[in-house]
Amino acid sequence: MKLIARKPALIVFAALASGLLLAGTVLVGSAWAQTKYKESPALAEEVKAGKLPAVDARLPEQPLVVPVVERAGQYGGVWRRAFLGPADANNYVRVVYDSLFRFSPDGAKIEPKLAAGAQPSADYKQWTITLRKGSRWSDGAPFTADDIVFWYKDIALNRDLMPAPPPWIRNADGSPALVEKTDTYTVRFTYKEPATLFLTALANADGADRGYAMFQPAHYLKRFHPSYTPKEEVDKLVQAAGFKTWGELFATRSQPPENPDRPSMAAWVSESRISDPVFTLRRNPYYIGVDPEGNQLPYLDSVRFTYFADTQALNLAAIAGDFDMQERHIVMTNYPVFKDQERTGKYRVITWPTFGGADAVLMFNQTYTADPEMGKLMATKEFRVAMSYAINRDQIKESAFLGLGEARQGIPAPWHPYFPGDEWAKKYTEFKPDEANKLLDQIGLTKRDAAGIRLLPNGKPATIEISVVPAFGAWPDVAQLIARDWEKVGIKSVVQIRERALHFTMRDANELMTEIWNEDTSAFPFTGNAKMDVRNAVILTLGPLYTKWLATKGKEGVEPPPPVKRLLELVDLARTVGPDEQVKAAQELFRVWVDNLYEVGIIGLTPMVQGVVVANAKMRNIPTTLGNDWPLRSPGNARTEQFFLAR
Repeated sequence: MKLIARKPALIVFAALASGLLLAGTVLVGSAWAQTKYKESPALAEEVKAGKLPAVDARLPEQPLVVPVVERAGQYGGVWRRAFLGPADANNYVRVVYDSLFRFSPDGAKIEPKLAAGAQPSADYKQWTITLRKGSRWSDGAPFTADDIVFWYKDIALNRDLMPAPPPWIRNADGSPALVEKTDTYTVRFTYKEPATLFLTALANADGADRGYAMFQPAHYLKRFHPSYTPKEEVDKLVQAAGFKTWGELFATRSQPPENPDRPSMAAWVSESRISDPVFTLRRNPYYIGVDPEGNQLPYLDSVRFTYFADTQALNLAAIAGDFDMQERHIVMTNYPVFKDQERTGKYRVITWPTFGGADAVLMFNQTYTADPEMGKLMATKEFRVAMSYAINRDQIKESAFLGLGEARQGIPAPWHPYFPGDEWAKKYTEFKPDEANKLLDQIGLTKRDAAGIRLLPNGKPATIEISVVPAFGAWPDVAQLIARDWEKVGIKSVVQIRERALHFTMRDANELMTEIWNEDTSAFPFTGNAKMDVRNAVILTLGPLYTKWLATKGKEGVEPPPPVKRLLELVDLARTVGPDEQVKAAQELFRVWVDNLYEVGIIGLTPMVQGVVVANAKMRNIPTTLGNDWPLRSPGNARTEQFFLAR
């Protein structure tokens, strides 16, 4: 198996640290010199039949020119892919990566996509975004500044739809930044402080995690919004759809995976719903991208996601060669089997490096209330340290990680500029069951029942549930091994394997005690939906009631303790300073993170999390190296619109 490419990654992150994200320059998409473009034969037939305008009229004046990995592709074909049901909506997000700006394949740069460019003011308090003149939604309607202003005014600032504007659009005092249309294709963002990570934030403002993208088809969605449509008419739509509020209706109608009628700017648009057994996307005839030879993209006619009830069945189908390109839900422990079957010529196997530094982490809920005694225990640092010392990571590494990787906490990889040092990566990761027992005794858990389980002050056995989703790795095996280790020091541990949607629902409702996930935001702690910022939508069960307390300005929820507040201060600081100061803030952030051990790292630096790619031998233009991480929307940053099936 190819190991993580440390040197290229070092270059990547050196570029990040050197200020590419703070580039005080105009980012402008390349102009295409030709006046005539080419298109797929299927669209040409529609033009001939009078069903579509000519391709030149469908493209903007300056289309997005997308470099190809190998060569200009051939039109046609279906990208066969798999998904695990409605809760797997981010599978769609990763394929289309529909955003104004996006990360480059190596993750080092922010590139214009739907936008033509962006210009910061000298003090970085103001950013001006320019859209591509002549861009159109998939239904042919113009894509303009009004679509961004609609998102800002009628979604981000509407408390019926969002409890608070996204953190990236807030000033330090919590007030929203000012967003103004300056002309049909230009929007200006004005902050009270420098917004040095503005473009990085925009690269993740794409509607992931069922949120709202920062551009919406206003011409379509206004019919569901009471600011534009009489309330009685909206109420009829709400009732007909079976919802209780207009907000529920609007949220559903604005989500491309749930509403095939919603116009989109992506290369492929929804043709069915993600709740269907087969979720299909079809080519967007108005997609703004072309290849260097002037061929309108995408090459592939459609993307077909086939539902699988579990990862085991999905992996068996992948081994049989049923997919054209799949990395999501491919289990790393099947890697030897995939390599063996690669000899049949049906597919090839690629490994992509991961930027996050841990591929299985265990998060303790700091605001768990269903069992107050256990909630209090999990909020005690010494307890969390004891639980970390009780884990035999070497055994987990051999049993669940093919012997790959290393024991470490959930912080960026060593080649990342945000890496705070080995001391912090390794802190509390030693296997010290005697030390764990000593710490548990010191915090008062000295009494045990006949089975050796420690008793809480109320006389009940100390019991922890580990909730795990069988999604991106051998996490159920990891959970079972952790549970066995914890019981050896007297903490009864119950592993609960849950379907993803239920797990997420329980997470949002503050019902999870602990959970296992991967570290997919540690390289990007200041933007996107990073777990270290509890003002974001709940992404891991660090403290759902902290999130509520901050959203309600202290009226509900639980006030975060000083270390969590310090994390927020560092995030806010990093958003206003240059790259060098961002590095310092990040390193302090991760020192606070590890020192308080809200999250226990297990094993990291492996390709476990969506880093093993199984690709049809005919599926081309897939890069063999790629920065792989959730904020990069991998494989979206591979520029999937230039993938094609060779004939």
